[in-house]
Amino acid sequence: MSPAVQRLDSTDRRILDVLQVDARRSRSKIARVVSLSTAAVHERIRKMERAGVILGYTTRLDPERSGYDLLAFVEVFVDHPKYETGFLDEIGRMTQVQECHRVTGAATCLLKVRAADRHDLQTLILDRINAMPGVRGTETVVVLSTTKETSRLHLAGEDEATGDRK
Repeated sequence: MSPAVQRLDSTDRRILDVLQVDARRSRSKIARVVSLSTAAVHERIRKMERAGVILGYTTRLDPERSGYDLLAFVEVFVDHPKYETGFLDEIGRMTQVQECHRVTGAATCLLKVRAADRHDLQTLILDRINAMPGVRGTETVVVLSTTKETSRLHLAGEDEATGDRK
């Protein structure tokens, strides 16, 4: 366990659970959930932001309504480690790549990509990713439907949104 995680007490974890469900929830409403004063909640949140536990706040978009309904996972095979730094730098600049994970197995990286349509995905894979120095090839899985997708980390012993025990 990392030092930052060890410093989180059960109240911090409950605050983080609430924020993950609704980051726009007011400090006073969070205070009621965790039985603290608004000022105490505000200070705990500021400390977690400064410590890097809270990395930021974001708005979730509906991919279909936003014009990026096609989701795919792309395994990338890089020939030699000397190409990896350049590859990772370039992937980091590609807006359609939502996630890049270095993985075990035959592939070097696993990418989560969003594209507007099949043509957009084809252009990304063939003209950009496969054209990069050191990329030997790719294998792509197109997602037909998604039953669960979340970035939420479950930290507390109770789900604040539903009251269910974990």
